[in-house]
Amino acid sequence: MSSETTDSADASVQEDVGRQAAQIAGGASIVMVGGVAERGVRMVITWLLSNVLGTAGFGVYSFVVTVVSMSQALVPLGADVALTMFGARYLRSQEHGRLKAVLLTSLGMVLLTGPMATFGLWMAIHHGLVLQGQVAAGKALMLASGAVGLGAALAVVMGGLIARKDMVGQAWVQQLGLPLCTLLGVLVVIGADAGLDGVILAFVLAHLMALLAGLVRFWSHFGPLLRQHSVHPEWELGSLLRYALPQTFARVLYRANLWIDIVMLTYLATMADVGIYRVSVALAMLGALPVMASTTMFGPVVAGLVYSGELKKLDALLRIVTRWLIVVAAPLYITVLVLPDIVLSIFDPAYQAGAVALGVLMLGQAIYVACAPAGACLTMAGYSKTNLLNGVLAVSLNIALNMRLIPDYGILGAAYASTIALSFWSLLRVVEVRFLLKCSPWSIGAAMVMVVSLIVGIGIQLGVGHLGWLPRIVATGGGICILLAVFWRFGRTPEDEAVFDLVRAKFGRLG
Repeated sequence: MSSETTDSADASVQEDVGRQAAQIAGGASIVMVGGVAERGVRMVITWLLSNVLGTAGFGVYSFVVTVVSMSQALVPLGADVALTMFGARYLRSQEHGRLKAVLLTSLGMVLLTGPMATFGLWMAIHHGLVLQGQVAAGKALMLASGAVGLGAALAVVMGGLIARKDMVGQAWVQQLGLPLCTLLGVLVVIGADAGLDGVILAFVLAHLMALLAGLVRFWSHFGPLLRQHSVHPEWELGSLLRYALPQTFARVLYRANLWIDIVMLTYLATMADVGIYRVSVALAMLGALPVMASTTMFGPVVAGLVYSGELKKLDALLRIVTRWLIVVAAPLYITVLVLPDIVLSIFDPAYQAGAVALGVLMLGQAIYVACAPAGACLTMAGYSKTNLLNGVLAVSLNIALNMRLIPDYGILGAAYASTIALSFWSLLRVVEVRFLLKCSPWSIGAAMVMVVSLIVGIGIQLGVGHLGWLPRIVATGGGICILLAVFWRFGRTPEDEAVFDLVRAKFGRLG
């Protein structure tokens, strides 16, 4: 092959990478806007309930939400993730028979497992098989059991929307609809002075409303295909289950890795500790918001590229997505790491006890953000068993560290355990993606942003960390401006320009 032909091929690949990066950025910007609104609404809910219910009551609520969230990850048996991966593949290749079979299989699985899980959880608590010594937590979890099946069905519906790359629908239903319905219910409950039981019922009803809205959007995309009798389903239940079942447990373990510290604090500490720690976790996870935005759109692209064998494009896109993720997330992490007491000041003074734990949690979340797109590659490339093994190792480490550290250090011990386990899990997936897919998430541009962020954060802490809130806020704002200016001047690439053009065009149309 001549050098001119090679250069032409490379230029074509670069152009395609830029186009796909722009598409990812366009979809991610929608999810990001929705995610910002979602986190804002959820933070309002957290603020309201943490003050109205008190530390102990809010601790019970946090425990219930944690258990429901972990259960919702298990109940679909991976049907939601399988629908995203296989659906994205078959939409790209126009294999309508296979797509129809995946849709029917995923919906059928959750229609069976959802009601079974709800009934099983209710019966287990009712007969004292679990939470026998935790009366308040048991009663609240029984009331919340309906959200398990509803949330599992919602996850499958969202899996279909993400496969279809309907980021607008996903944002409206899951990111905005669910928390807004929850907030509305919470406001009604507070006005009626219905207490914790009313809050839990509002939580369940919000899941029902979001599911109904999601089904309408789902049917608008896939209803014509499901009604088309001339398209016969091409069943491949074995392939779907071989991917879905390991992925189910891997995702449960991922959720457990995030929330096991709250569960263990429930048994090893007090409900007041749980409530304080839950606020710190909620703030720490604000920095992970760009992860959800980027990987939600990136996942279906990964599935399509791996299915067509275009690993060179995948490698280039992985670096772009990771670099942008770090750029967007860095200001959030610098702010919370340098100003934890100011961030926590919006809550009751009792929650200031979580300031140090918040800083420790942010460190683990920062490492997770830098590795997250590589994790999406591993999942969407079909390596569900590898992902499952990663989860087993990370959760085992987390449980062992929590058992060792919580009795001596309380919520700070839980934060150390979570950070170490999450960092181990994140870095392990980067190594595996490099070995299995020959792709690497990090580039010189990404390294530059990380180094400058570290210098800015340490410089602010050493320079004005001992001063009052005003000079620290001013210094933090200035440091973030320096970081963004350095990236703008030295870190941009031709692919980034395509991303800028598309995002500008989208927001221009909104204006």
